[in-house]
Amino acid sequence: MNSRWRMTCGAALVAMALAGTACEPVAEGEVRVTMSGGDGTQRGYPSHLFQDGWSVQFTKYLVSLGDFTLTSASGEKRTAPEHVLVDVQKGDVPLTALKGLAAGRWSVSFRVSPPREDTKLPDGALSSEELAMMRERGYSYWVEGVAVKAGVGVYTFRMGFPVNAHMVDCVNGVDGTLGLVVPENSVAEAEVTIHAEHMFYDRLGTHRGVQLRFDAFAATADTNKVITPEGLSAQKLLDLHGLDGGELKDSQGRPVVYEPGAYTVRTLQEFVTQSIVDQAHLNGGGVCTVAH
Repeated sequence: MNSRWRMTCGAALVAMALAGTACEPVAEGEVRVTMSGGDGTQRGYPSHLFQDGWSVQFTKYLVSLGDFTLTSASGEKRTAPEHVLVDVQKGDVPLTALKGLAAGRWSVSFRVSPPREDTKLPDGALSSEELAMMRERGYSYWVEGVAVKAGVGVYTFRMGFPVNAHMVDCVNGVDGTLGLVVPENSVAEAEVTIHAEHMFYDRLGTHRGVQLRFDAFAATADTNKVITPEGLSAQKLLDLHGLDGGELKDSQGRPVVYEPGAYTVRTLQEFVTQSIVDQAHLNGGGVCTVAH
């Protein structure tokens, strides 16, 4: 029998056999899972996208993720056991493959969470020291890069964020349907796509009307122009300060406001952590529901 077919017989197998009825074969397919940072992590964001004129380029974008799970309409679950730490700034990274899946629609879920004891480094570009640091500090994301603004200068950032989110009921960014369809005797692609622009949003709870901003980040830098989680934690949302130490204002002289929506966040570090909770999508722009 073709290996891409399997026999599915229920509790009535014996009765069916006595009646002379054979079990019907079910067609199978495969799902290959990759992760990508897209153009944002690989090429950065130019100054015209930022309300305050900064440009951002990443040199490292580490993501810790695992428990990629498919659930069929009948309730069958297939979970890839791998938990990985990858750098999506370097390009697309193959994660795992799930084979022998019944052809048809499957829902998709996965978890973004800090590295575990069994977390792997599949792309070979990361060190065990980075993994240990993220596990110790509870970070699921660690990003490094440079930000530049004309007339202001070049700033370096090394930032980590403690996200722990179960992403469920993911919409497929290719066609807008729920999950994906496993084709008969073929392969479906499932890409976890990171939308790094979420990090610079100035409001929570919506993608509408957001502005990308960086002035508040730069104002937290140390004397070497390095932005860190500790600096972001010192930037209070109700008392935002600029590079001059005074009230943070935009180019028109208006106070800059970060809108938290329904979330209770007090610092820029907390705000960004909440903003990037849902930045992992399916196949491009497919949004997932966050279930902690």
